[in-house]
Amino acid sequence: MKKKFRYITYALAGLAIISALLITKDKLTAEAANNIYLNETNLTLELGRYRTLKVKGTNKNVSWKSANPRAATVSSNGRVTAKGWGKTKIYATVGNKTLTCNVTIVQMNKKNVTLAVNKTSQLTLWGANDTVTWKSSNNKVATVSDTGLVKAKSVGEATITATFNGKKISSQINVVELNTDKVVLEYGGMFDATRSNFGTVKTLKVIGSQDKVSWTSSNKNVATVNSSGKVTAKGPGNATITANINGAKITCNVKVLQMSFSKLELSKGENFSLNVLGTDSPILWFSNKKSVAIVSEDGVVTAKNKGTAKIIAEVDGILVRSIVTVK
Repeated sequence: MKKKFRYITYALAGLAIISALLITKDKLTAEAANNIYLNETNLTLELGRYRTLKVKGTNKNVSWKSANPRAATVSSNGRVTAKGWGKTKIYATVGNKTLTCNVTIVQMNKKNVTLAVNKTSQLTLWGANDTVTWKSSNNKVATVSDTGLVKAKSVGEATITATFNGKKISSQINVVELNTDKVVLEYGGMFDATRSNFGTVKTLKVIGSQDKVSWTSSNKNVATVNSSGKVTAKGPGNATITANINGAKITCNVKVLQMSFSKLELSKGENFSLNVLGTDSPILWFSNKKSVAIVSEDGVVTAKNKGTAKIIAEVDGILVRSIVTVK
């Protein structure tokens, strides 16, 4: 009887041990399941970039899935690639456990911007919200507002950085200008330049970039421009020369003047009225040889004695002249 009781005791003890082991195993399995996690649960990516997600706490096979492949795809090894700005969820399934990573894809609307001095350009971080912060690497070249509005200040380069969810997205700003924004030329003049900006031609150049420039004239009857930026006077009047570089337009105002008569032959005592075409600006008239010919403040020339004189009109910063021969 005692022997039989002993066997029953041993059996009960064995069952208790087995139960304890099973409970411990289940507990360990549950704890192990709770220790399985993704290395990142919130991810912000720039369009075209990628990041690899990893499941920690297990060596088991993982299956991956994207809720929105148009925003981001995921490979069999957890590599998440940004495809289009927006949001998606990446799911990692291990056995009966599914882990989730929230992914936001952002894109800067302009990665490279060329601006003329004092011009502006609006930057926007697509896919982000109003928590974006903006910063310029060089406020002397370009500033940026809290809403991403960039203003060009001076020639040079600056990097505008938008920060969202700890992710920094940048745009390169190149500020350019022309070597001059105003040119006065003479058409039909017979003399060499005597002051800056004077002559029949002027070559414009873009400062701050070596990129290709396309040139246009608003009035080819007044001034033309070739592919190298060389402006040539064609007739009196006003024209705007535009340089287009990487989408940025920089302009130069060109005024072309012309003496109504570049040569005159007058008899002693004869009067003749001169005018400068292409301008409404005040004109200062004078003669270089008053013994031969004089000129009034209205441009009326009076022949005095035989000889040759130059009648000069000073207007818009240049000298425009006419040769007067008195017989």
